[in-house]
Amino acid sequence: MSRMPTGWMKAATATIAIGTLALAGCSSSDDSTTTDTPTSAGASADTSGTPAAPTGEPLAGGAITEGVFFGDSLTDAGTYGYRFTTMPGQTWAQHIADGLGQSTESNEHVADPNDVYVGKPGEPGPGGLNYAEGGAKANSAYSAVSDAADGTPISVKVQVDRFLEQHQKFDPDQLATVYIGTNDVAYNYDPSINPEMAQSLRDNTPAPENVMASEDARVRTAASDEADQVQRMLDNGAEHILVFNVFDLAKLPWFESDASRDYVHTLATSYNDELTNSLPDDPRVQVLDTWSFVDDLVENKEDNGFTHGANEDACREPGQNVCEKDAWASEDADQTYIFSAAEHMTTRANELLADYVTAQINEKFGK
Repeated sequence: MSRMPTGWMKAATATIAIGTLALAGCSSSDDSTTTDTPTSAGASADTSGTPAAPTGEPLAGGAITEGVFFGDSLTDAGTYGYRFTTMPGQTWAQHIADGLGQSTESNEHVADPNDVYVGKPGEPGPGGLNYAEGGAKANSAYSAVSDAADGTPISVKVQVDRFLEQHQKFDPDQLATVYIGTNDVAYNYDPSINPEMAQSLRDNTPAPENVMASEDARVRTAASDEADQVQRMLDNGAEHILVFNVFDLAKLPWFESDASRDYVHTLATSYNDELTNSLPDDPRVQVLDTWSFVDDLVENKEDNGFTHGANEDACREPGQNVCEKDAWASEDADQTYIFSAAEHMTTRANELLADYVTAQINEKFGK
């Protein structure tokens, strides 16, 4: 996920700048700029993190030897110079890639965080198979000033374009994952996109019925667009596609009022409903139930090793996209919190998600 950052010009000059889903900036120092938008772009020295130990467990009985990842900040491997988590932790996709013995890096990068959300393309390299970018939507730009399709963050549709331009087709032993929709659901909660609605929801004023009807249609279109990209992957040789549904965003720290939580809960439900109904009916396409996974983390947090649950943020300052250790809420926040950086997951939550993904791949594709 991610949001368009506000107040990020100052952060761009610091060690860590801002990010997207559309996420906002976060920093390793106490004087860092804080924004009220959670998904964004940034520049940090370390984008690869400490590699996770290989699991040694072949995926789907050896049928899958490589992963290709599409999505937003929840999957992004460091396009903007950092990852949207408790740094230096990795995203779930990096753990999967590491276990498969492939690069854990992003496909492209930005030379300057000021180039994000304004229609400017990213720069080639480092060339990994993780095409996800913080702030990405299913099939449209995340920007208040530009509709340029190739401007960062690029949508899943453009991410698939990019993969096919570089590799022509999917190989039969590749796993393609698609984890998108959070930014489509929360788009108008971003003050830089729809300041009136964003403020109203923050003031705990529910969106009117006619507005919700329009929002429902908007997110259903995005979900249908995602399904179209899945069909396109099949048409271009993909044999193993894992599609993540959207989890209940009402549990995220970014949403503080009852009205905002009702808003995203309703729209996430609609997104998932449309996605389920629109996906190709094909055994090569399997759905990962991220909604149930996150519900379990929250409802059984102690059993999962956490002491903090819904709407609690591992980052000390609110509205961050990422936070280094000296900006965590506590010494062990990367392990004891589920959520971080407003609308993202901590190091431990990403590790558990990677374990869940691995188990689901083996179950769904190892038959």
